[in-house]
Amino acid sequence: MSHLSYSLYFIFYTGQSIRNMVIKQPGSTSAGGSMDIQLRHIYKTFGNQEVIHDFSISLKSGCITTFLGPSGCGKTTLLRMIIGFNSIEGGTISVGGRVMNDVSPDKRNMGMVFQNYAIFPHMSVRDNVAFGLRMRNIPEKDIEERVDHMLKVVKIDHLKDRMPVALSGGQ
Repeated sequence: MSHLSYSLYFIFYTGQSIRNMVIKQPGSTSAGGSMDIQLRHIYKTFGNQEVIHDFSISLKSGCITTFLGPSGCGKTTLLRMIIGFNSIEGGTISVGGRVMNDVSPDKRNMGMVFQNYAIFPHMSVRDNVAFGLRMRNIPEKDIEERVDHMLKVVKIDHLKDRMPVALSGGQ
C-alpha cells in the first residue's frame, strides 16, 4: 500500500466566512496520476445559515496547507467535508481526479486530527497512534515501523509509553 501525503502548504485567512473564493497554489497543475485534492464551487449550509459559499481551491499533494480564521468561519466544516464527515450542498471534491462527494468516509483512505481530544485514555501514546492501523488490519510489524516513524516525525517518540493522563496539553 502506498503512503498518500496530504500535507498541503497554503495559509488562508478569512475575516468572516469562506465565500466566493478561488485559490490556486503555484504549481498545482501537476502531471496525471497525482493525488491532488480539488475543491470546486463548494457550498455548505446548516439550516438557513450559509457557512461556505462558492469556495474553490487546488491542493497539491506533498504540500502543507493551513486554514486560519475566526471561530465559526468554516475551517473545520471544510475539512470535515473533505474527509466525508459533513455533507456537500453544492460543488465537487476530487482526490486524484476521482469525485469523492458520495464516497463514504471509510472508503476515502484519509484521516483527520480533531480539535478536541480524540484519544483513548486507557491506551499509551503508541497504542493511540497505532489504533487506526490496527482497525485496518495492517500487519503488526508494519504498524510498529509506521508508528515509530510518525512519533519521530512529530518529535514525541520519547513519550510513546506514556498514558494520556501523563501528558501536558501541548503533547
